[in-house]
Amino acid sequence: MKIGIVGLGYVGLVTAAVLADRGHYIVGVDIDENKVNGLNCGRIPIYEPGLEELLTKNRDRLHFTARYEELKDVELAFITVSTPTINGKIFLDYVYSAAKSLQVLPKDSIIVVKSTVVPSTSRRVKEISGREVVANPEFLREGSAILDTVRPDRIIIGSENAEAGNIVEELWKFTGSPILRTSLEEAELIKYTANSFLSLKISFINEIANLCEKLPNCDVKTIANAIGMDKRISPYFLDAGLGWGGSCFPKDTQAFVSFARDLGERLRTVEASIEVNNERPKRAVKMLKELMGSIKDKVICVLGIAFKPNTDDTRESVALKIIMQLSEEGAKVIAYDPRAKTDLAEMVSSKEECINRANGVIIVTEWKEFYGIEELLKGKYVVDGRRVLRKELMDKRYFRAIGLST
Repeated sequence: MKIGIVGLGYVGLVTAAVLADRGHYIVGVDIDENKVNGLNCGRIPIYEPGLEELLTKNRDRLHFTARYEELKDVELAFITVSTPTINGKIFLDYVYSAAKSLQVLPKDSIIVVKSTVVPSTSRRVKEISGREVVANPEFLREGSAILDTVRPDRIIIGSENAEAGNIVEELWKFTGSPILRTSLEEAELIKYTANSFLSLKISFINEIANLCEKLPNCDVKTIANAIGMDKRISPYFLDAGLGWGGSCFPKDTQAFVSFARDLGERLRTVEASIEVNNERPKRAVKMLKELMGSIKDKVICVLGIAFKPNTDDTRESVALKIIMQLSEEGAKVIAYDPRAKTDLAEMVSSKEECINRANGVIIVTEWKEFYGIEELLKGKYVVDGRRVLRKELMDKRYFRAIGLST
């Protein structure tokens, strides 16, 4: 097929790369001409394991442009534009602008909404574009986005028109994943429900971590491992730490809460998960202050800037919030990350330099290279925010960890 991809961020580029690898011809559209020009020259604007190689391998089947007119003969077009949350509400102008621009499509083409949108959005896209619309939400994890596209847990296809749904179903059959056919609204709601439930699991175990820190002989890792053996609970998303960030959970939980309120309902548990998550960066700084007595005029090393490992994405990163709080309290902050960067702190070239120059260290992102660094940390005040260190190798006088009793 000839397929259009509107919006060349994480979801758009990964979708383009995977579908091109399946033999389809892809026309990617983005209003950012610098991004488009870079992609056509082989420059990838984001880091995602395997993405550059997949795009390079399929370059002959990929074309990037800023002109919607080049979609005039595609059979199917994905909307993968961003849907930020502004003042607590989802901002859908990019989606609706794309829908209007997609009026250039042939009348019998199909628009597939892959952006995360609240229920009724896809129906509105259909009204604006005058084309059949299928809601096909994504469930990608940054750092494993290609695998999640090729082998997802499930494919959700929401449609009113059975034939349009059949075409999208056929497109994704190569994944071998279960396919669920739903209404437009159900497909949209599934995405928000999934993200909100995962945020709840993380915030729940982080509250249990708070208890473990107050009790003798308690480690939240033991608690999480035990409850995760229960098939009804499962071990996934039970890693206590500094909370969630990134491009999805923060904006989606806020948008979901706001959407429910507009309908006259409250999502109290989701609201609570947001409240718990907002507290996590403050807790890490508080731990370090309790260890050091004062952080004013001290050099603090922050290990990890990306919101999670295997990405360079710093959107809503907990690290940035910690850096800002440290700076506000008079600390000099230096930072290291294998991929990500920030202007909020002095970036150094290695973890060794960061640790050696510092009085105190906070581990914020669980990059693999931060495991096994216990020897490097000797003599430093350390807060392990992601539980990457072996507690038995650390000096309790200088060490605190999330969910570990003192």
